[in-house]
Amino acid sequence: MSPKMNFKTVKKLITSLAFSILAFAAMAQEFGLQHTQRGNFVIGSRIGFSTSKSSIDVQSNAGSINGDGGSSSQFNLSPGIGYFFARHFVMGISMDWLRTSSRSGVDLSGGTDPAQESENNNILFGPFIRYFIPFGEDKAFFLGTTVGFGDSKNRFIDGNQAQTIDNSLLSIGAGPGLTIFSSNGLALEALAKYNFARSISEINIQDIQRTSKTWTNAVDFSVGLHYYFGGIRATNDARLAPTETKKPGFY
Repeated sequence: MSPKMNFKTVKKLITSLAFSILAFAAMAQEFGLQHTQRGNFVIGSRIGFSTSKSSIDVQSNAGSINGDGGSSSQFNLSPGIGYFFARHFVMGISMDWLRTSSRSGVDLSGGTDPAQESENNNILFGPFIRYFIPFGEDKAFFLGTTVGFGDSKNRFIDGNQAQTIDNSLLSIGAGPGLTIFSSNGLALEALAKYNFARSISEINIQDIQRTSKTWTNAVDFSVGLHYYFGGIRATNDARLAPTETKKPGFY
């Protein structure tokens, strides 16, 4: 079953913004931003919040259930480290810790019980890649994509009984962002990202074994702080660019 597209307007907005950034890149002047040069590193973390809608498909020996998977809100923390393998291109690995509170729209037992609540703690690891488009003296747009793999443990409430469910997860995200660099290698960033996720879990409810597949469409807004450095020196160190002078950043 394909995921329902519940965020068409926001997705179109993010897509339009991404194409606008690409158009800007085609016309933009080539600024000599020191932080995004080949051979540099970046390390840091983001914190964000998102909302999502899901669809669900449950297959069991008692029959099948499909429909609206309900809504959820999510808090995430995303540390990572990357290497600039080419000018303005960085590739790296990141971890996503996700805390999700959700309310289901489908009664998984096949009855008409009220919506079920769950709390999820998810940890994903995977690669990311970004392309930076510098403008001005200390700013850059970027386009990025991430892929995450991992497992999660969900606390599922069925009546008065609580169970722990193990899930396998796959997440793919993409979106545009903005980075503002300081004069010492630190940078603030803001990111808007569309995420598609799929989870597969084995659930035992009322002695009936069920396989549950959930597809989630989410829009994530996050902010972060990163440090750009070349080897063990900040990216604007005079030894890296002796002819450059430090330019003012966001402080």
